[in-house]
Amino acid sequence: MADILSRVSEELGEDASTGKIAEVIHKLVTRRQFMRGAGAVGLGATTFCLFGCGSSSTAENVAPRQVFVANALGMIVAEPSRCGGCRRCELACTEFNDGIAQPSAARIKVGRNYNLGSIEAGQGFKGAGIWGNFRTPQDTCRQCAHPVPCQLVCPHDAIEVIAPVNARVVNVDKCVGCGICTQACPWGMTSLNGPVLGSYTDLNGQVIKTKATKCTLCGGNPECVAACPTGAIKYVPWADKTKEVPARIVVPAHIQSAVADSCAKCH
Repeated sequence: MADILSRVSEELGEDASTGKIAEVIHKLVTRRQFMRGAGAVGLGATTFCLFGCGSSSTAENVAPRQVFVANALGMIVAEPSRCGGCRRCELACTEFNDGIAQPSAARIKVGRNYNLGSIEAGQGFKGAGIWGNFRTPQDTCRQCAHPVPCQLVCPHDAIEVIAPVNARVVNVDKCVGCGICTQACPWGMTSLNGPVLGSYTDLNGQVIKTKATKCTLCGGNPECVAACPTGAIKYVPWADKTKEVPARIVVPAHIQSAVADSCAKCH
């Protein structure tokens, strides 16, 4: 990795712009090699620039990364006191979006802190969960306003804003299953349907490449909402709830820096 960084420095010369850094990195290493190297040594500011504002692709005539994006028109909210823990919403989600029954890949997550509660998992009883207030917590994508962490850190520009409801959607043609987006979401709402940068074999023996998944809002008619027998989840007009809902995971510092860096360059 030290050799790669040395070669990067040589090729950059005095031009340390974001675009030039990305161009050199992509020329010297493959995506997979880059991810392994970044995991080993962090790549410092180079990683921040590559994951931040500006496109990570060097191909000509490619549309630039979406940085400022429109707010979603709707969002899915949950009422844990109504949830019976049947998890039909998770099945409906994956059956509609993926054609499989795989709750682990669902865009809605039910009862992940079933015994501890929905706030600060693993740090004691916080008033939710079956041993707290006997509720079954459900987690849903907040459809973040700018800056959108999962979208901004994706090195392949694979998370895009899609009309008509402006949901933040994974473009599976661009996604390589690197898993960076799963680390970027403070609520852990992005998932991988297989091993990182790998593949899995389905029930028909077909090898499927790993892709990231996240809520698409089903074009404005969420299947999870329709499948809920108790009305525990609803589709409502969008509002920014990111400051009100406690984070579930600690986002790594280098990913936080990448998102913050993208804002600093444009503001």
